[in-house]
Amino acid sequence: MTKGQEQLKIFLQNIAKKENYLLSKIDIKPVSSGGANYTTDLYLATISELLKPDINIFAKAANLNEDARKNNDFLTRVYETEAIFYSELAVNFERLYNKCQVPVEDRLYIPKYYGHLLVPYEELLVLENLEAKGYKSYDRMKTFDWEYASTAVTQLAKFHALGLALRDENPHEFTRIVDNFKFDFSESEEMMNIFLKPTLENGCEGLKADHKERLLKFFASTENIAMLMTVMKKDEKFLIHGDYRPSNLMHRRRNGKLEVIPLDYQTLRSGNPVADLMHFVFSGSDEEFRRFHYQRLMDHYFTQLTSALQQLNVDVEKMYPRETFDADLIEMRPLGLFLGIMMAGMVTVAPDEAPKLDGDISNMVIKPNQLAVERIHGIVKDFVQWGVL
Repeated sequence: MTKGQEQLKIFLQNIAKKENYLLSKIDIKPVSSGGANYTTDLYLATISELLKPDINIFAKAANLNEDARKNNDFLTRVYETEAIFYSELAVNFERLYNKCQVPVEDRLYIPKYYGHLLVPYEELLVLENLEAKGYKSYDRMKTFDWEYASTAVTQLAKFHALGLALRDENPHEFTRIVDNFKFDFSESEEMMNIFLKPTLENGCEGLKADHKERLLKFFASTENIAMLMTVMKKDEKFLIHGDYRPSNLMHRRRNGKLEVIPLDYQTLRSGNPVADLMHFVFSGSDEEFRRFHYQRLMDHYFTQLTSALQQLNVDVEKMYPRETFDADLIEMRPLGLFLGIMMAGMVTVAPDEAPKLDGDISNMVIKPNQLAVERIHGIVKDFVQWGVL
């Protein structure tokens, strides 16, 4: 049994006692993320006792070594960030929902949280196992359709609305919590330098000469790089997910209706909600989806944000008027180009080719496979058409 499994077993024994499962049996099995997770070891567990329903557990145990933590400051905070989300933000969100009497079916679903351990190198987060309720992960090799995208964006709008509502009700509490998620954008610039050059070299294969020239010229411009860093820091009064993509969501179909649940709140930070939209769209869609649904999805998001804020007794015009949103969509559109190209290889990497995160982040550079190259080509075509390139 690994150290992580030993820690988890002790944690589960305490849960069993708390839930009055005094004669319980505990089963733990490690599971693979299939190349979708790099910072934790994952486990499924069951606490069972005769004549009682099973308690189904999903656990995340830290796997970052000393070198990875020492060389990448952001990675040292991902476990604490997610623990704060479940132990503090989720509690505030539930309180807001109850205060405003928002119907359960209209709320953002947040998995049941059993607790955490934040001892360095032994960090552990324990949640309910959504697979036991019929939820499953999206196939990251496939582009999403309108039903999935619109449902996921509805949940994103609910998440953003909760952050705005908390800021509106209690700005001091909002600031106190969000200050825990300070993000060093110099790390983004470092990652850009490490990942971008090899990704561009491999992703440009087969591109039209004119498109390749435009793409390379864009990222060679210090003015454009400075602009990207500026839009990444735009409007830090909002709470954003920071890594909103299909790999960090789970879904199921119940009574004919698709349900989507956001997960993996390790990258929370202050920022602009459009950053989450760019992250989602350009990590999981293809050129055809964006041709038919890009603007439709942006309109859908704002409609859902407005509705979610109304239920929380917040005026969208006061917090984030439509004209501001539309201006942000234009100003922050180049972020979609950057994120789409940067993530293409990682999103589509085969499970057996997924890199191991150690002290040298350059080891995470992934040569884009054929699917990633196709996605990059589609992204470049879109940004040429939109006048960004």
